[in-house]
Amino acid sequence: MSIFSRYDNAPMGKFIHEEELKKQREHVMLLWKEMDYKNQMLLELERKYNTTATTLQRLYVNLSADIDSRNQRLLEMEHLYDQASANVKRVAAEKRLLHDSYIEELKKLQFENAKLKREMEHQNKEFKQRVEELEQERRNFMAEKEKVQDQSPILSELEDQCIALRKELEEKTDDLQHMQSINGQLISKEKMSNQELQNARKELISGLYDMQNSRSLIGVKKMGEVDMKPFHDACSKKYPNRDLPLIYATMCSTWQHKVKDSSWHPFKIINENLQINEDDGELKELRNELGEAAYKAVVKALLELEEYNPSGRYEVPELWNFKNGKKASLAETIEYIIKQWKTQKGKRKH
Repeated sequence: MSIFSRYDNAPMGKFIHEEELKKQREHVMLLWKEMDYKNQMLLELERKYNTTATTLQRLYVNLSADIDSRNQRLLEMEHLYDQASANVKRVAAEKRLLHDSYIEELKKLQFENAKLKREMEHQNKEFKQRVEELEQERRNFMAEKEKVQDQSPILSELEDQCIALRKELEEKTDDLQHMQSINGQLISKEKMSNQELQNARKELISGLYDMQNSRSLIGVKKMGEVDMKPFHDACSKKYPNRDLPLIYATMCSTWQHKVKDSSWHPFKIINENLQINEDDGELKELRNELGEAAYKAVVKALLELEEYNPSGRYEVPELWNFKNGKKASLAETIEYIIKQWKTQKGKRKH
């Protein structure tokens, strides 16, 4: 049965069955009891807050004499911080340049390595063929040596050529092994660098959870989480005289669960590219019932999950530039955190 049909097929006066109303009333009573308990807890917290505030006021008075010396220390720390910040920026810039240079050099080495390997394999094949030919000639000459003594200088020359070719082959083989060793070291360094960047990104994500708010320009976005505002707006228009909170909560829960369901795969492949299947029955029903904005919110969440976690189908935290609506780099995130820290420090001074 469609998740919308139970709201549209019955008359307005019988939108929810008596049994459902009873369960809702019981749920409301539980919520009232919980609210009463939380109010009591809030009063207790307010009492503790007042006690703590009084204690802190006394501490503030006692510590006033120490402020001047601490301010001097703060100025020294600010000077050290400015130096450290400049060093961090310089190191970050040098690291970016080094990383870009390393990637470019790695590509060149890999290209040259592949080219050298092909040349070595071709030369190796030619050398082996030539050595075999010379060996065959040498054996033929050895068989005729007793009969044709005047050919001994030619045999000696061929033997010298064979030795020279073998030596050259050994040198080429050593060069190839050396290049393979360098390539392996570069690949290992690249893996270590990538792992360090991933660890730094995880630490920033963990830290930003605690400091971000609704006004943050850069913070953490859960990729794959459905934006529920379009659902609220659509339900407000479609069901203006009904139990809006219950309908909205049901819609939100249903579609967030549906997006996470790995058995639901409303995609199609066009020219080797994965795209949303607009003919999917459930997506068509969503668009018809709640409009384009709700449809786009679900499509966006599906595409984000397909990009960040196609196998698990659960939200993945990501550094996000909310102002520009795109993924935030490590550099701009660190710069934003330092700016926020300086702002808070300035406010504390005043």
